[in-house]
Amino acid sequence: MWTAASVLVLLCVLPLTTAQTCNNANPCQFTGGDAYVKTAEVASSNGVLIQTLTVDISDVTIEWLTTQRRTYNGGFPGPTFRLKAGDNLNLKLVNNLGPQPEGVHNQFHDPNTTNLHTHGLHISPQEPQDYVLLEVGPGETYDYNFQLNGNQQAGTFWYHAHHHGSTFFQVASGLAGLLIVEDEVSSMSAELDAISCPHNCDKEVPMLLGKFIDYNGEDETFASVQTDIGDPFTVDNTVTTSAGLTLLSYLTDQQTGVSAYMVNGQVRPVITMQPGEIRRFRMVNAGLSGMLLLTITGCEITILAYDGVYVDTPYSQDFIFIPTGGRCDAAVRCSTAGTYEIRSGDDSAHKPSIGNTDIYEGVIATIEVTGSAVSMNFPTTTPAKPFYLRDLQTVPDSAIGGRYVVELGPTSYINREKFTNATYYRYNFDVDTIQEWIFSNTEQADGHPLHMHVTHFQVISYNTYNGPTTVQDAGDGGDGAFAYYDLNGNMCDQQHKDFDATAINAGPITVDTTYLGHDTNDRNLAGYARIGEFRDVLLIPPLASVKVRFRATDYTGPYVLHCHILNHEDEGMMMVTYCSPSGQATQSPWESSGGHNPGTCSSTDAYPDILQNSAGNRQAVINKWLATLLMMTVVSVNLFFLLSL
Repeated sequence: MWTAASVLVLLCVLPLTTAQTCNNANPCQFTGGDAYVKTAEVASSNGVLIQTLTVDISDVTIEWLTTQRRTYNGGFPGPTFRLKAGDNLNLKLVNNLGPQPEGVHNQFHDPNTTNLHTHGLHISPQEPQDYVLLEVGPGETYDYNFQLNGNQQAGTFWYHAHHHGSTFFQVASGLAGLLIVEDEVSSMSAELDAISCPHNCDKEVPMLLGKFIDYNGEDETFASVQTDIGDPFTVDNTVTTSAGLTLLSYLTDQQTGVSAYMVNGQVRPVITMQPGEIRRFRMVNAGLSGMLLLTITGCEITILAYDGVYVDTPYSQDFIFIPTGGRCDAAVRCSTAGTYEIRSGDDSAHKPSIGNTDIYEGVIATIEVTGSAVSMNFPTTTPAKPFYLRDLQTVPDSAIGGRYVVELGPTSYINREKFTNATYYRYNFDVDTIQEWIFSNTEQADGHPLHMHVTHFQVISYNTYNGPTTVQDAGDGGDGAFAYYDLNGNMCDQQHKDFDATAINAGPITVDTTYLGHDTNDRNLAGYARIGEFRDVLLIPPLASVKVRFRATDYTGPYVLHCHILNHEDEGMMMVTYCSPSGQATQSPWESSGGHNPGTCSSTDAYPDILQNSAGNRQAVINKWLATLLMMTVVSVNLFFLLSL
């Protein structure tokens, strides 16, 4: 006799025993659960790695879904490069893509023009190295010769396409890969060596994380940008599914659950470990706009490095925060057998440091802990840093060679205007100087992850924010009219390049100060870097001012800065500064941005950071002239005495 209970059991079993065939014509949710697999790796030999990356259209299959994407060598994602300090990476970039539609500057355009950026390396920004303003057009080839610095910090880095206008689109398509600079064995402790290459590569877990299947969301998605950029290889919208939907409508439906952060091109893979085993997770957030706030409930996490730079002393933490473009090396141990989730999600406890910045919600991977227990110890020390990453927290003011402000405005403004061109240098500074810059964000609720090329910067302080805020009156996505106001809601007399007084509210307005006050908040919140740590991507919280310092050493040329929410960068949130040979820097900070002073509200603003910056630069110029005058005086006196003999 069939009972209600037996019917319920049958109904529960039937979906498991009836196999469902999923394909483009019959879509379903991704299941995930395959064993974790590293991407193909190639390593340097005798100081050289010779590679060819061919960009072309390829069929990419994720579980049942097959789409056409731009890929490196037909793979998804690209191969992992393993290098050592001082190596040469000779890389031929072949662009096999075809003609493309005409585009508009600071909008999504040029889907078939590309280049390559080695994200995080301390490397020359000039050709034939990491010159990201290069354009490799359809049918063209370019020979890169990346010469790694002999003192390059070992760590986790990555490479990706970086042509302005198509960066979001091409990285979302899959034009990205891991780049790992290995440690010298002699520099590592026994505990670090036990979880690292070259002796214990099986303990490393490299993870290129990215939302590559991105069809639904509130902001720009891969599907929406495909349309905007004029890509013909869109998902077939004529196929009718068994449910009466087109494939595109299925993928863009918020309820289907197919938009997932992937690991090396896999959906929610399973990483197998033994109880007590420690493994080194090398994590890169190659996503487009979402930050990762990761937890592994039930397991221990020890932070080893951020953005490819070791922390001074490894420390335990119950979360890992990685902004887009950022990286984290973490040692992970799960002591008890079981299944654990690597999950990303928003957390109200961290909200004061992040505001409304987009945090990806979902499971990234699972860790299956099984087998016999092993005993391992976490590293307690890290290798020494190279000279260009030495501590700058206590250097005297007299040692600072330049002070500048980088102000993030509403999408997509940086220093009160959008990206102009490759040779419009917003700031100019001397090589072999210590630079002190203020990164600020005028947005009331959203943070921006700011990325700097060529070198890392050290986080010195989170300051009291006295700068302006921005309010948009019309439009969205950064295209609406907006104005700068002080924190009391009064309109500033210092505005921006595209200011239109007739299109905005003259004020006073009500300013939302919910996320004001980053100088007093707990530094263990996710949105803050610890003071003294180095980054090349840093989330600048809403209404925040962060002081950083860096050594502009070894390399002259264009130092690019931009928001690493890649659609923001493509739409104009990028600027070029220039590092000149010693003694040749000429531009002053108050001359940039069309006469509008970034970080200020009025021409008589008493904003202390800005006054300090301007005074610092003026004093640097004065000191340089005084030194020159003194030298000329000494030479003249010596010449006088010589002639008198």
